[in-house]
Amino acid sequence: MTDLDFVSLDQKSTVAPYQQVREQILTAISDGRLAPGTKLPSVRALAGSLGLAVNTVAKVYKELELQGAVATRGRHGTVVQAAEDRGDQEVSDAAADLARISQMWNVDEETAVKYLRAAFSSLPK
Repeated sequence: MTDLDFVSLDQKSTVAPYQQVREQILTAISDGRLAPGTKLPSVRALAGSLGLAVNTVAKVYKELELQGAVATRGRHGTVVQAAEDRGDQEVSDAAADLARISQMWNVDEETAVKYLRAAFSSLPK
């Protein structure tokens, strides 16, 4: 578990507590204080240390996960993702969306792959 002393709440701020925590974690990731692979405290532990409701911290972690900044690995906790991992996750998610939409519209795999190849060939070099 990492020490998150740099995450603090400004009680006088008009910014919601969950947003303050989210922004501070994102800043720590972008400036290197939280390196890829760093395990974040559990939702309960961070909530307790900040005096927040568990649901508030859970919302922060969920938003960070949706942004690709962290990955939740079940009982192994929540860890900071490397930028390249976030890219891989984005592409994986997009591929899953393509497969789902193709199936929904009865487009077979071969045709969907043709569309993907056409999209790649239309990109600027």
